[in-house]
Amino acid sequence: MEPPIFDDVCLLQKPDVKGGWTFITMPVMPHLPKKKGSTTVRVRGFIDAYELKNFSIWAMKKGTFLAVKAEIRKAINKKEGDTVKLTLWLDEPQMVIPEDFLICLREEPKIHKHFEQYPEPKKKEITDWIFAAKTEDEKITRIAQTLEKLEHELASQ
Repeated sequence: MEPPIFDDVCLLQKPDVKGGWTFITMPVMPHLPKKKGSTTVRVRGFIDAYELKNFSIWAMKKGTFLAVKAEIRKAINKKEGDTVKLTLWLDEPQMVIPEDFLICLREEPKIHKHFEQYPEPKKKEITDWIFAAKTEDEKITRIAQTLEKLEHELASQ
């Protein structure tokens, strides 16, 4: 299992304004993957024993924030000023290799195995490049170029 992106005891905070949210402030986390135009990052984890699923945090320049809804506070029996144990992992969707490319990889088991050893971001970069092709012919050319590159890497090992 991958290490958590955050694992610490935190203070539940709430601003002194009507309707203010209860939240947790974490340090700035510049390493988090952000989508263009968005400051939110999908996470999963736990606040005390309460499991967080399909949850977002805000990764901003002044810090990273997690809103703690009343439902969660009630379940863990905590309020503003209390401390909680917070453990978070990235919850990015698993990359799916498009069927066209997968068929070609399966025809070459050694190349397929080599490709599978790449880190997820590298595999995503490759498949995104292939399938960003504007025409079917260009996509086929990019698949062929990728297979040739993988084969060359294997031969030079």
